[in-house]
Amino acid sequence: MIAAALASSSSTSLLTPPLPSSAPAKPTATAAAESSSAATAAKTVHLKISGKWYDATEWADRHPGGRYVLEWADGFDVTNAFHTIHLFSSRKASDILARLPEADLTLRAAREPVLPPIERVPMASQRPTGMDRFMGAGERVVELLSPPADATPEPVPVAPASGLAWQQRQEGAVGAVGETPLKVACVGETPLKRDLEALLRRHFRSSAEYKATPEHWARIAAAFAVWAGCLAGWVAGSLPATLALPFAQWLLFSPTVHEASHSTLSTAPWVNKAAAFCGLPFVYNPYIWWPQHLLSHHQYTNDDALDVDLHHLRPARLHPGCEVDEGYGGANFIFKGYFSTMGMSVLWPVRVLQQKSTGRWYRNLVTPKPDAVSDAELALSLLPVGCVLLWPWLRMLAGEINALEAFFDWYYPWAVTGAIWTVMTQVSHVQEDCQRPPSGDERDDYFRWQIESALDYSVGSELVPKLTASLSLQSMRPSRGCRRAGGARAPFSRLSEPIRRHHVMPSVCGCHFSALYPEYRAICEAHGVRLNTRKDVSAAWRSCIARVFELSSPERTPAWALREPAADAAESGPLAAVEEHLPLIAYLATPGVVMLACTPLF
Repeated sequence: MIAAALASSSSTSLLTPPLPSSAPAKPTATAAAESSSAATAAKTVHLKISGKWYDATEWADRHPGGRYVLEWADGFDVTNAFHTIHLFSSRKASDILARLPEADLTLRAAREPVLPPIERVPMASQRPTGMDRFMGAGERVVELLSPPADATPEPVPVAPASGLAWQQRQEGAVGAVGETPLKVACVGETPLKRDLEALLRRHFRSSAEYKATPEHWARIAAAFAVWAGCLAGWVAGSLPATLALPFAQWLLFSPTVHEASHSTLSTAPWVNKAAAFCGLPFVYNPYIWWPQHLLSHHQYTNDDALDVDLHHLRPARLHPGCEVDEGYGGANFIFKGYFSTMGMSVLWPVRVLQQKSTGRWYRNLVTPKPDAVSDAELALSLLPVGCVLLWPWLRMLAGEINALEAFFDWYYPWAVTGAIWTVMTQVSHVQEDCQRPPSGDERDDYFRWQIESALDYSVGSELVPKLTASLSLQSMRPSRGCRRAGGARAPFSRLSEPIRRHHVMPSVCGCHFSALYPEYRAICEAHGVRLNTRKDVSAAWRSCIARVFELSSPERTPAWALREPAADAAESGPLAAVEEHLPLIAYLATPGVVMLACTPLF
C-alpha cells in the first residue's frame, strides 16, 4: 500500500543523503570534546543552489523563515525552491546568498547529498504480498460498482518532460526516458518570472503583508473549535460527532497546515512550525511530509524521476513516465485512497523509526524525517496518532462497545480523511494537460513549467480555496469575477483556482490569491502560458480518474469518469447537476454509509 513507497534504509534514498558504508573513525579525545564536535556538526547547514554549495550555518539564525526551515533542507539542492519562495524579494535573497561562504563538504559525515532518479523494481522480480491481495480485492469491488464505458477516447500521446535546465539529476545518471540529464539545476531569469515578481510588488510592500489576514485567522479559530468538539464527541462515542470528525479535521487542515508548511501564515517561524501539527492525527505527520512536499514535489512537480508524489499510489500509474504493472488497474488508485492518510500519519514515521522499509516497488524511494529532527522528537509527534489508534479498542476492552463498533470508530476517520486527501491533492496534477511538455519556445522557463504542470478548478471561487487548502488554485488561485454569461456565478465556481499560483508563489498565503488572480491570468496570457482549468472539483476528479485509467487500464475506464460537465446547470436542471457530482459524493460518503448501515449491529 502507501508504505510500499518506503525503501531499504541501506540503499541510497531519494530524499536522504547517502551514508558511507562505514562510519568514520572517531579521533581519540575526551568525551566532552566528542560531544561538542557532534553538536557543532549537527548544526551545520549546507544548501546547494544553482550548482554551488553554500554554508548557511551562521545565517540560519537570521533567516526570516526560521532556522528550522534551513536545517530541514540541509544537504539538498534547493535551487528551484529558492527562486519560487523568494519571488517577492529575489534581489535581496540573491545578495544575501552571494555573501554566504562556500560549504566545506569535507566536514560532512556523509558523501555529497544528491536527489537521485527513482529506481523502480520490475514486477517480474516481485512476489505479491497479503496487502497486495487485499488492495486487489478492493480494486475488484470498485470495478463492480463502476461499470466501464462502452467506448473510450483515443489516448493523447504525452511524452514526459526531460532534459530541462531545472531538472536536477545526479551527474552522469540516466533518467527514466533514457536521456542523460544536465549536471546542474538552473532556474533562469525570464520575462515571466520578472512580471510575476512585479505583480507581488504592486500588491505588497513587505512579506508581512502577504501572510494570513485576520479573517484567515478567524477561520482557523472557528475550524479548531469545530474540530475539537467533534474529537471530544468521538472520544465520548457520539455517532454524529464521529461522522463529522474527518470533515472537521480537513476544515482545520485546509487553512492551517498546508499554509504553515510553506511558512505563509505568519512572519514568526514558531507559529508556522506549530500550525503544521494541526494535520495530526488523521492527515499526516509534518516531519515526514515536509521533505517530500517541499524538496521533492514542489521542486520537481510532475517529473516522474524526482517527484515522489507520482509513486506513492503504485501500482496505479499516475504519469506516462511511470512503469505499467500488469494485473493492476486504475480502480486500485481509488480504493487505496481510503488508506492514504493512514500511511502518512502511521506507516511512514513508524518505519523511519524502525529503520525498516518496503523496497518491493522501489530500491531507493523513502519518505524520511529531516536529519535535524531527532528520533525522540519524531516519536513524540506520534503520540496523538497512537491515542486515536488505541482509544476505540480500549473502549471495547472496557465493555463500552462491541468489536464492530470499535472497528468503525477506529477506521472511519482515516477512510474519509484519506478520500478527501486523495481528491484534493491528486486532481491538481494527475491530468493529461498537466503532464504535457512545456509550451512555447522557452522550454526551460521553470515558472512556466510550474504553472502548466498544475490544474485550477472552480476558477473565480472564494469559498473553494478555503475548503481545499488553496489546492484548487495550484498555479496560484481564483478570481472573484468569474461569472457565466448573463452575470450568474457558475455552481461551485468559487471553489478553486489557487494551485498554479500556489506553485509559483508558495510563500504567499492563499487568502490573497483571489485579489491577485486577474492580473496573474493576464500575465500568463501575455506570455502564452497554458492555463489548465476545470469547471469544478467534480469535473477535476472525473478527469483525474480518466487519466489514471488511461495510463493504467484504459479498457476499464468507468463511464462516469468520461462524463462531460454540463455547460449550464440552470438549463440542464437540478437532477442533472446532482448526477454530475454523484461520483465525488459517493466516494466521500461511502465509508459513512457503510458505517450507518452497520449501526443496528453496534
